Amino acid sequence: MEKAIAFDYSPAKGSQLGITSVGRSDTMAGHRFGPAVRPYYLIHYILAGSGTFRVNGVDYHLHSGQGFFIEPNYQTYYIADQVTPWSYIWLGFTGGYARELIRQLAISEQTPVFNNDHYYELANCVNQIIQRPLTDTSAKLMAASNLLHFLSLITDSTLVTGQRSPERNPYVDRAIAYLAQHVAEASVDQLAQAVNLDRSYLSMLFKQVTDLTPGQYIRNFRITKARHLLESSPLTVEEVAEQCGYGHANSFARRFKQTYGMTPRDYRQQTLAQNRQAGK
Repeated sequence: MEKAIAFDYSPAKGSQLGITSVGRSDTMAGHRFGPAVRPYYLIHYILAGSGTFRVNGVDYHLHSGQGFFIEPNYQTYYIADQVTPWSYIWLGFTGGYARELIRQLAISEQTPVFNNDHYYELANCVNQIIQRPLTDTSAKLMAASNLLHFLSLITDSTLVTGQRSPERNPYVDRAIAYLAQHVAEASVDQLAQAVNLDRSYLSMLFKQVTDLTPGQYIRNFRITKARHLLESSPLTVEEVAEQCGYGHANSFARRFKQTYGMTPRDYRQQTLAQNRQAGK
């Protein structure tokens, strides 16, 4: 469990830089998030406590003063320590300019963990955005300013070394990129055809890199994208189901409840209620 304040947004189509997610969480012992896949860049910074971040089968044991970076469309998982559970802030963002900004930072998917001493400044950037939800142009411009300030502070980070580099494979990377563009209709066979590999060989590579079969990865990708759309878009539940590859809203609802413990409609109502409360 956790005590969290969080907002999710859908930037305008074609936006060069837009905030997709912002928040702060004070977790309980052993609180888990994931496995999850997101369609945007995401940076977490740990304010207190400790926990474990996992990406591409590699575990990073982190503590206050450290952070971790998540690239779009990569599966990640994190869990709070049982004795000293962490509190962290996060900022998610997307857009054509976002990619260029990331290229200028030291962090990457290959080196996702960093140390940073700008505790108060990073927290203040996030708090400023949380305190003024993005409901008008003035708030959006102020939030963009805080996002850029946040990223400027991240440039002062030092990378965490001494941990095994995540295993990468170009075929798996290409298959995931294909899935991100064709999530509604993609199948394991289509992924294999897209990267010109035999299905069984691609499955072996996926298992080595992600600890999941391609089919499991597709299912997880779809349900986590659906969760993000329910949080941040005006789409109906039926439209979310269609965009995420579910032939019928009923099958989507069953899968969502198996994963998150409630129906899509109940989840959306809960998220809206939490956002209203956080915005008071």
